[in-house]
Amino acid sequence: LIPHAHILIMEDGIWEDLLACLSPSEVQALLDDLASDPDDKHVPASVRNSYRCEKDPTGILDRGSLITHINEEALKTPDKEEYVKFELGVKRGKVYVPKYTEEELDTMKRQAEIEEQVRLDPEEEGILGAASLEDIMALADILNTNPQNFIMEAYADPLKYYEPDPPNQTKPKEVLESLNKDEPEMKDVCLNNVPSLNESEACEIFDTLRKNTNLTKLSVVNCDINDFAISTLCLALENNSALKSLNLGSNRISPDTIAELFEALASRNNGIIEVRISGQAQQKMGFRVESRIADAIMRNPRLLKLGIDFQFPEVMNRVSKHLISNMDKLRQERKAKGGDQSEAKWNPCRTID
Repeated sequence: LIPHAHILIMEDGIWEDLLACLSPSEVQALLDDLASDPDDKHVPASVRNSYRCEKDPTGILDRGSLITHINEEALKTPDKEEYVKFELGVKRGKVYVPKYTEEELDTMKRQAEIEEQVRLDPEEEGILGAASLEDIMALADILNTNPQNFIMEAYADPLKYYEPDPPNQTKPKEVLESLNKDEPEMKDVCLNNVPSLNESEACEIFDTLRKNTNLTKLSVVNCDINDFAISTLCLALENNSALKSLNLGSNRISPDTIAELFEALASRNNGIIEVRISGQAQQKMGFRVESRIADAIMRNPRLLKLGIDFQFPEVMNRVSKHLISNMDKLRQERKAKGGDQSEAKWNPCRTID
């Protein structure tokens, strides 16, 4: 016999000499041995085993008679005797016990704890378990939800309770007095969710911005501010350069008044760089008003941040490009003044040498 390592490096001429020395039966046995792999998909299914039938055919294949013969042979063959008789609910043989790693055991433990937390009360569990499909559909119809979602919500994780934010204790009259005095400490005014703020007080607070030089941030959210108060604010902002941030979200400002506000912000004397005015009572402003707002923003070289809901992508694209342009101009000015140097220390790159 020749070792496999030597066979792999043999030349083609030596292979031919070896095959010439073999008899036809030996060559056939060698081919049968090479074609005996049942998993080789490159070989036809009829030659994937070493058995070759050499008997002469007895006649034409009759499929019906072949199936009848197979069934008769199966009925004549006696059944094997069972060593352990079958009993309902009894496992025969060795019971398989799965083995888990410590990580898998920890994961199973956490899942069991979660299932225990989301388990319903025994009474609720019994009621849902005994409910029919019609009952579940009726409950889902009452709750205006899908029956499948209703079942998923019934077994969902319990909701976490978060303490509500404390009410805003800011007093508008005190804020008005401080703004009239132009106190240096009054930099940030937050009147969010103040129910006692009426229209006259809002107008007086906005009117004080004409001469105020210290206030930098003003937030009046969810205070039912209307168009008349915003008109007063527009007149005041044309003469105010100290205010940098303005938040008027969730109020009752009409779309045309919002456009007038942005036109006032485009004045040269104004210094606001951030405006948030989304969530108004009328959210859809229309293409005419949105185009008017976009035109006003395009004339504003200082605005950097904007919070507003646009309906049309064309207007949104114009505004976004302009805001990016304003930020880039600010970066270039800062770089020209030498103030764009980062404090981070970078290690020099290594050269090939």
